[in-house]
Amino acid sequence: MPAACSGPMLGGILLAGGGIAWAFAFSAAFACVALVGAVALRHRNSAGVSAPGTVLVQILNGLRFVKRDRRLCGVLVITAVYNLFGWPFTSMVPVIGHDSLQLGPKGVGLLSSMDGVGALAGAIAIGLYARSAHYARLYVAGVVLYLATLIVFALAPNPLLAGAALLLTGAGGAAFSILQATLAYLAAPPEMRSRVLGVVSVVIGLGPIGFIHLGLLADAIGAPAATAAMGCEGLLVLLLTRPLWRAALDRPP
Repeated sequence: MPAACSGPMLGGILLAGGGIAWAFAFSAAFACVALVGAVALRHRNSAGVSAPGTVLVQILNGLRFVKRDRRLCGVLVITAVYNLFGWPFTSMVPVIGHDSLQLGPKGVGLLSSMDGVGALAGAIAIGLYARSAHYARLYVAGVVLYLATLIVFALAPNPLLAGAALLLTGAGGAAFSILQATLAYLAAPPEMRSRVLGVVSVVIGLGPIGFIHLGLLADAIGAPAATAAMGCEGLLVLLLTRPLWRAALDRPP
């Protein structure tokens, strides 16, 4: 997770220092490293597949299991809220940085890196200090922090406040990203973990709907107002769905 969190930070530094060509070249180089590592992997699980069936059947079985577990239902509801109303705002960071904050390429690159710096710091703090009894509350708090601070970023009148908001957004996103999979893993029995994590991935796939929604809003009312509206929508939906996740996530995994 720390490596994933540092990606936006490193990308912003590269964008600021060498331009977009260096950022894409660096990304392509590391993609090649990952490809070589995947091809060279020789380990295989000794246990066979526990149950036959297509991928769709496995996902449906996972959905049936999740439906019976209140903790997992809570994880999925909050995952849906984050991916529909939170994550899409990242596409507006360069737009707001350039159009509203009047930043050049280097300024936009540095602004974009703030989310990664906050995420890296948040991931380290969670790794050092978080305990299992706190996972559920940190998970919810991370999403609330993310949605609230993206609103501050969208309406920030100057780059300093916008950068500070992105630092906190990154910290909230780190809590969500780490504990989403952790809570799902701990709540599911070993034989169901792969299917449950598959269901979580399906819910993450709702993200493009949020990007489309944000794009249409931005076209209608402008990027800052649209981004702030998405954050407000996310907080409202989180509040309205509280009965679906409150009791579940109050119980330690």
